[in-house]
Amino acid sequence: MKNELRNQLAALLSADDPALRRRAAEELAEIKGFTPIAALAAALRDENKGVRDSALRSLSRIGSEYVARAAVEYIADENIVTRNLAAELLLKLKEHSVGALLPYLYDVNQDVRKFAVDILGLIGDESTVAHIIPLLDDPDENVVVSAAEALGNIRSPLAVPHLIRVFKLNDNAKAIVAEALGKIGDETGGDFLLKYFSAVVRNQQADNLVLYAVVDSIGLIGTEVALPVIRESIFSVNGRVRHVLLHAMIRILERYNLSFKELWEFQSDLIDALRRDNDAIRLSVAKVLAGIDGNEITVSLIKAVGVSEELDAILLPILGRREDTFQTIVGLAEAHEIGPSKEIVALIGRVSSGIDYRALSKESLGQILNLLRRSFTFVTGGWGEGSEETRGAIIDTMLHLDGDRAFEYLAKVTDEPDPWLRIHVIELVAPLENMGICDFIARFLTDEDEMVREVAATTLESRGYNPRTELSPSGQADIH
Repeated sequence: MKNELRNQLAALLSADDPALRRRAAEELAEIKGFTPIAALAAALRDENKGVRDSALRSLSRIGSEYVARAAVEYIADENIVTRNLAAELLLKLKEHSVGALLPYLYDVNQDVRKFAVDILGLIGDESTVAHIIPLLDDPDENVVVSAAEALGNIRSPLAVPHLIRVFKLNDNAKAIVAEALGKIGDETGGDFLLKYFSAVVRNQQADNLVLYAVVDSIGLIGTEVALPVIRESIFSVNGRVRHVLLHAMIRILERYNLSFKELWEFQSDLIDALRRDNDAIRLSVAKVLAGIDGNEITVSLIKAVGVSEELDAILLPILGRREDTFQTIVGLAEAHEIGPSKEIVALIGRVSSGIDYRALSKESLGQILNLLRRSFTFVTGGWGEGSEETRGAIIDTMLHLDGDRAFEYLAKVTDEPDPWLRIHVIELVAPLENMGICDFIARFLTDEDEMVREVAATTLESRGYNPRTELSPSGQADIH
């Protein structure tokens, strides 16, 4: 075993062929002892990426304090690739890395101190709080900011008074400290931030970046006491600051299960936030707008569809319940204010499939049929430039709007020389639930292209049909 180990170490450290070094790095994961660990740690500096990656995987598999102590010195390496690999490994080792990293908080090099505290913050071990707090007074500004961020990530209330002190004394760290207090979630920090907010809004002295961080944290930890303070302040600020304040109020109202109605007077700001702001704020304001009637709201909600999957998860059920959604979509489509994107097409399918025709009057039925016809034209307009996902949504929605017309459209689309287009359409319709799907696919059992015929037959078999039967005199397959 000793000779084998010696040979593997030699190969890892000195072989010219990177493939040999890489294989040795992989095999060393199976050999216990500090010597192979040290060799693997040294391989984090290898010039070959494959060797470095293999060494990282092997060290991760071994996973112990010995690994952490062997790798930690490389966070001070001159090569940024090596430093990042060492940091990645130490993060994977989690609590095994804590003891190895602590001495580096006192390194003479400020970049090493910063790197060490960043890693410890992401590991999140509360036992490191007492060691990180002194770095809030570090002579290097970047270390101070990293220490504050790390304490926020660890979320220990023990750090709150120290963070408040830094907030008062260090203007450059205010935003990060406010964010850290929000993450910790202690009411002492929330009360302090609310007092600060009241003072700076009244005097209009706050830096916007700091104000955003403070208000965001108040939204995370603020109590009902914060609501009237924030509400009153909305009238004295403009633009995105108003959006941030509304977002904070919405969070507090949600946390205490209170009604959103008191925010309805800020309808125009809510609409503006839905149109302009980030995802977190959009998600908040969409929930408030859901309770407000009016076509202006419906238009805003429809135009926000497709911004993000998270927002769509809220918007689609909301729009499915609003009575004017279908008519508004068709109107926006014909005015070219929205296009037949995958998300809009899917929304049309959702709304149209939820129509209860039994409850419609004769007049209402006529209006709905008119909307179905017009929306069909809009939906099919997205086929030419549509992605595979968009085309799938188009087919599904067409079948909800008008099944007969959908199959006529698909027959026309597939009446092209390109067999791949026909295969593509078969694959798109295959997962859908519709009585006419199998009849449509059966048309391709007699296709001139062998591959099209095979795909059609296989698809029908997967749906529980046996298409390999004799054709009827009409040329259509008899499918039972």
